[in-house]
Amino acid sequence: MASLAKLRTRWAAIGAACAVTLGGGTFGIVQASVSSGDRAVYVPITPVRVLDTRAGTPITNTTLKVVVEGTINLPSGSTKVVVPVDASAVALNITVTEGQKNGQYGFVTAFPCTSDTDTPPNASSLNFESKVDIANAMNVTTSANGSICLYVYGTADLIVDIAGYYTDHNHDDRYYTETEVDTALTNKADVASLMAPIVPSLPVTIDSNGQVSGQTSIAIGTNGNPIISYGTNTSLKVAACNNPTCTTSTNTTIDSAGVVGTDSSITIGTNGNPIISYYDGTNTSLKVAACNNPTCTTSTNTTIDSNGDVGYFTSITIGTNGNPIISYTDATNFDLKVAACNNPTCTTSTNTTIDSNGSVGAYTSIAIGTNGNPIISYYDGTNGDLKIAACNNPTCIGATEGDRSTNTTIDNAGNVGLFTSIAIGTNGNPIISYHDYTNGDLKIAACNNPTCTTSTNTTIDSGGDVGYYTSITIGTNGNPIISHLDATNFDLKIAACNNPTCTTSTNTTIDSGFVGYYTSITIGTNGNPIISYGDLENYDLKVFSPWWMVGGR
Repeated sequence: MASLAKLRTRWAAIGAACAVTLGGGTFGIVQASVSSGDRAVYVPITPVRVLDTRAGTPITNTTLKVVVEGTINLPSGSTKVVVPVDASAVALNITVTEGQKNGQYGFVTAFPCTSDTDTPPNASSLNFESKVDIANAMNVTTSANGSICLYVYGTADLIVDIAGYYTDHNHDDRYYTETEVDTALTNKADVASLMAPIVPSLPVTIDSNGQVSGQTSIAIGTNGNPIISYGTNTSLKVAACNNPTCTTSTNTTIDSAGVVGTDSSITIGTNGNPIISYYDGTNTSLKVAACNNPTCTTSTNTTIDSNGDVGYFTSITIGTNGNPIISYTDATNFDLKVAACNNPTCTTSTNTTIDSNGSVGAYTSIAIGTNGNPIISYYDGTNGDLKIAACNNPTCIGATEGDRSTNTTIDNAGNVGLFTSIAIGTNGNPIISYHDYTNGDLKIAACNNPTCTTSTNTTIDSGGDVGYYTSITIGTNGNPIISHLDATNFDLKIAACNNPTCTTSTNTTIDSGFVGYYTSITIGTNGNPIISYGDLENYDLKVFSPWWMVGGR
């Protein structure tokens, strides 16, 4: 086995931000179509809340028009371009809360419209019961003026999040257009130049300036390009990629006040700017860097917990209130803690212990469940188990630990649960990747319900000492995909699951040579996975987007 002292920390979950976009039902197509001769290309984004009627009047037996394209007004009071004006459809998650049926029925119909007087189709997008919150994900065609309509039969408050959009595209990105090929042939271009677009991408070093030694974390920025937080020497840095596959990047040091930047985790805030949680080793504190712009060339850095030696194994996501929420370890008391930020840039937070039962809280990873509450995977070091803390409310705050979360051991078969990473599957249940230290394997826990009180646990890679620094996300085919380190060969590996609960997977080595440390994975705007990781032979930051794994055509 590789030394755990050398492999102590890792970046926490990616794909968490997508959690709120996956509803209790299946994905449906609502009158989705594209213009003749084109095909729709899906562009995933960090989820953005575009409607929340809870602060106003519920919708009763009527239609509400919502503008989704171009510059729109958000519930937070800000304006933002979430979906471009040339989009053909949007991917939505619609939640009904405080619903009341009209007699025997209650339902919501989502449809393209130009006015709230348009007649809704005879169809239901989401059925609801009285006083039972429920959500569903769907794709809805937009109208010529960039609008959709939501018709409610009964009474309900509606919450709408946009997770992506579709845009018409008339050729495959890996090939030239017919016109470009004709031009190339006219100019006697050689075969090699014509074939260049279909050559698979290769690993790219995007920072070799100093010792890249901290944990990497990747997200997709509002410009569609990846953005990565990582530690180098004693500082926290950000690599803002200059294109969707990150062949080059602009690298910026955003905190060098002491020994900082380890255990970083990045997500995109409601203002469209990245926000990063990380450990301050000099002051043994949890810090947050709120970027001042989408590429994070500057940031506002704040210590939000300095009560003991805190801030290890951080993981950040955006809560249903629009504020970040962070899971992390209290190494003084060996507890699992949560910092619920009090505003979108996390200048203050409410910090709460949610598990103090033994030496717990290492390798945390956080996502937002389909019930709107955070759910956290972590390691129980006392018993060598994988645990889940399902928060009982959106901020994990309560008078006692029992009020704050329901904590469950879901795997105790040996020393398991290291390097956890969590995402929300297409069935609405969490799915967790982690390391089985006893057997040196990569395992998956597919939760059987949204709060993960039970799970189905499967070994998906036992080819050597594998499963270190796992990171999980959900691919465009609806199946999880996991990046991890093969510590036997010091390689970067990918496990592409063959089904939504990952009972089997296709395992591939994608980079070799003392690489694959501190991996972090997400899905790029081209639908393909993109992975950040450390090259410890050269102490470099590397990025790889293997297009053939998921979304390759």
